[in-house]
Amino acid sequence: MSDHTAINELNAAVQALLPAGVCASADVASAVAEPFEFPEEGQHLANAVVARRNEFIAGRRCARAALTALGHVPAALPKDADGLPLWPDGFVGSISHSRGLCCALAARAEAMTCLGLDLEKTTRLSPRAMERVAHPAEADFAGEDLAAGSLLFSAKEAFFKAQFPVWRAQPNFKDLAFQVDPSSQQMTVLKIADHLPVALKHAAKRMQFRYRFFGDYVVTLCWMITA
Repeated sequence: MSDHTAINELNAAVQALLPAGVCASADVASAVAEPFEFPEEGQHLANAVVARRNEFIAGRRCARAALTALGHVPAALPKDADGLPLWPDGFVGSISHSRGLCCALAARAEAMTCLGLDLEKTTRLSPRAMERVAHPAEADFAGEDLAAGSLLFSAKEAFFKAQFPVWRAQPNFKDLAFQVDPSSQQMTVLKIADHLPVALKHAAKRMQFRYRFFGDYVVTLCWMITA
């Protein structure tokens, strides 16, 4: 798949998933070294390989484009102590990348309590990784199907990203089980571990999940509308 085709297909997939009030942007990381648009963003990547630097740069570029679509002036998005992007006050967002393909979402915090995005290749999970990802309640859905396992992996990553800025929980993959509806390409939380924060367990039942497959990728969105 060419870069142009990949971006077009990712954009089409994400646009089909977006809830009202959320903006998105997609891009592909350059194959040659790029400068950081805002030097303070990349201090921790001074010695990183070009591919990692460029994915980071492309991800931040997508985040700024999504924020600009919401009326925010382009600004640095450095990382916090946990390595997460520091979104501007009044905004929430999420960034994901896989093998050079990058995407970001942004929304106003007054509309969305949390927002998560994950992009994954569907051909990378090993049998051992599949075992770590799938909850027993998901075994019939996942089986040995790499695409199904990749979807569960992606959805759980999107959930982790969405909840962490609010609840700071660090669940593992088997702390969460999904009910998947292939006809609507939506998912709901079926089970969530008792040891997680009570507020997060209640919120998980309100979170919405949508996904799309394109090429050998899957992209998943998770969000919760502000009450």
